[in-house]
Amino acid sequence: MAARENTVPSFEAALEAGCDGVELDVRMTQDGALVVHHDETAQSDSGIMAIETSDWLRLKEARFRSTLGEYGIPRLDTVLRAISGRGLINMEVKPAGKRAARVAELVCAAADKVRPRESLLVSSFDLDLLGEILRREKGILLGYIFSSVEALNHLEDSEVVDTLAALHPRHDLVDETFMKRARERGLDVHTWTVDEAD
Repeated sequence: MAARENTVPSFEAALEAGCDGVELDVRMTQDGALVVHHDETAQSDSGIMAIETSDWLRLKEARFRSTLGEYGIPRLDTVLRAISGRGLINMEVKPAGKRAARVAELVCAAADKVRPRESLLVSSFDLDLLGEILRREKGILLGYIFSSVEALNHLEDSEVVDTLAALHPRHDLVDETFMKRARERGLDVHTWTVDEAD
């Protein structure tokens, strides 16, 4: 691994290695900044910091530990400036609960800066959040991430069901029937997480 996940160096390394795109994880800080970080918390020298209950200025100054050394948490706009136009960006927006409307508004504003626009796919486990994004910006490509058949069944009752560009099922939910149905609907399928070759 060339760099820690969800950092500008990791995205640049992936694109320079020939990947046609990257996936990144987005969370909103307490004061409304969109940052790129997978986990809810990060380990700094001063202890564990919760991303969504921390202010951006505090996160910006902190250095965090990982097996690949120290890293900083980047803002979404910094990452998008670095990689826009260089490949597909699959932006996973973490569930936001009561803050979904504000997160959707900020995601749409960030998406407006990505060129070409069709290189951005906004994905989430949260159907309500995807609905909030759809109501604000009909042109954004959306993807639904799910880990159970029950969650997939909820999709049928969602306002985004007919507007999705992609499905992101947990790998063990994919079979020939699933792929046939996805193809019939014109949906891309990006499964996760496949760590074994067989």
